[in-house]
Amino acid sequence: MLALKWSAYLLTGSIAIFSDAMETIVHIAAVGFAWYSLRITYLPADEDHHFGHDKITFFSAGLEGALIILAAIIIIQTSIDKLITGVTLEQIGFGTALTATAAAINTMLGLYLVKTGKYNKSLIIEANGRHILTDAWTSAGAIAGLLLAYLTGSYWIDPLMALFFGANIIFEGGKLIRRSIQGLMDKTDPELFTSVQNILSTQCSLLGITYHRLRLRMSGNIVYIDFHLQFPDETTIESAHLQATQIEQSIQQQVAHPCDIVTHLESTSHHPPDHV
Repeated sequence: MLALKWSAYLLTGSIAIFSDAMETIVHIAAVGFAWYSLRITYLPADEDHHFGHDKITFFSAGLEGALIILAAIIIIQTSIDKLITGVTLEQIGFGTALTATAAAINTMLGLYLVKTGKYNKSLIIEANGRHILTDAWTSAGAIAGLLLAYLTGSYWIDPLMALFFGANIIFEGGKLIRRSIQGLMDKTDPELFTSVQNILSTQCSLLGITYHRLRLRMSGNIVYIDFHLQFPDETTIESAHLQATQIEQSIQQQVAHPCDIVTHLESTSHHPPDHV
């Protein structure tokens, strides 16, 4: 992709195609860190990381977003410069063909990665796929702007399109950074929380027990869940443990992500007021 786009830029001198090529350079750097992150993500828990290494997923998405914004700043700066100094376009037909080829390949690759990321519940792969799809849209816009500038003779359209791409890239990068921050801050997914709450309420109702203090958070691909179960005083430890295990298994079966569930068992009547 990089070879195709830079060849197209050198042939045409198009700033819109330059912006497309710049994003590809950023993508190569992001892919390198994503590859490293995937290797780290699936390492087992160790003495220094009791909860595993899943959080690197959010660092990967955040870094990719930051790199995208950096590329956008360079694109916007170059576009403004060319709007002031003027643009010369050459060999538009050949350059457009190269960019169109890159866009077609990126579209297929991006769709495949987004599908793979969702199927495997991998934020790293899904974020990378969405970045590639953004790249493909940028290529399509660069081609449209280049052809429009050529047909009308208004070459200023080319850097103007690049400015638009730069703004859009900043928006996409910002979304990745926001998603990364939410993950690092353990922001609760309301849809997932409601789903687990409904499962827990149903199971407790069937068993004639109650629960409280339900909490959950996402870390990479794993959902960490903990809650308190309240049993009648006469319930034996063995029976309470079996019922808790039944509830945990039910949650794991109905939640699409791997779950790490911790249950606290307590008596209904021996519940201190200050215990939450």
